[in-house]
Amino acid sequence: MPKISDILQSTLLALIDSTDDTILILASQNIEEQEPRIVYVNPAFCRISGYTKDEIIGKTKRILQGPGTCKHTLARIEAAIKAGEECQAELLNYAKDGTPYWFDTHIVPLHVKAGTTSYFGAIQRDVTDKRNAFDDLQRLAHRDVLTGIANRAALDQHMESLSKTTDTKADDPCMLMFDLDGFKEINDTLGHIAGDKILRHFAEYVTSTLGPDDFLARLGGDEFVAILRGHSPEAALLLAEQAVSDLASMGCWGAEKIGVSVGMTFFRSGDGLEAVIADADSALYRAKDAGKGTVRIHPQTSAHPETEDDQQKVASL
Repeated sequence: MPKISDILQSTLLALIDSTDDTILILASQNIEEQEPRIVYVNPAFCRISGYTKDEIIGKTKRILQGPGTCKHTLARIEAAIKAGEECQAELLNYAKDGTPYWFDTHIVPLHVKAGTTSYFGAIQRDVTDKRNAFDDLQRLAHRDVLTGIANRAALDQHMESLSKTTDTKADDPCMLMFDLDGFKEINDTLGHIAGDKILRHFAEYVTSTLGPDDFLARLGGDEFVAILRGHSPEAALLLAEQAVSDLASMGCWGAEKIGVSVGMTFFRSGDGLEAVIADADSALYRAKDAGKGTVRIHPQTSAHPETEDDQQKVASL
């Protein structure tokens, strides 16, 4: 008659082989100096990763890592393993064909007496769908649904990041605030579908004129904000004036009476978003008051001139 221990062992192995969670066992003869190597994987691991047992046995967990794997999380896992402690983390792994997938990983030390060899078990649950859904929600939370560009929340985040990274010795970043002239009349006469189309096309147009370090967001309605990095004052002014000229000449995608006014300002790393937007808005108001379809500059420092004539000579700054 078979022993109960043998029955339990065979039952446990059958359970491990049939579970949808992946299970690995790693071993190291000197955990302080040698990274644990994989000595066992269950069929679920092979199915998800694409590796056969022969391909994975004897390898370290590094074979599963890639450019998107968080180094901080890896360091935390390694520290727990060396300390002989349990550890749980969500980790991005890569299948044999390069496909990324997310695992909720629970690593436990296995107290097996086998000389100096240390064993660890890793139970991993595929949470790729959950993480993708979360990432999608994050993107939606920071995207303008109509135009697909950044929204006000993303602008706030970008400004916070900018305040931490901007080198005050380098060229000050520049903000351009765009407001479509005659947009309300388009909505009233041609309808909101036509208005939405114009907003999308305008976002695409401005995006096409920006560099890789620039940033564009829709504040709401027909107002857009661009943050330019590394542009000289004259280059920033030229970009704004080109937008005014292009919209006037192209009739803005079927709407002949629409144009754009632009408010322009400069800021440094210490400037808050609200203050910079207020300066750009002040410049935009003056552009509207001057007859629309023009660019006005609101200087924040004595280095940026006050008069309208000097504003048009910003190239001499």
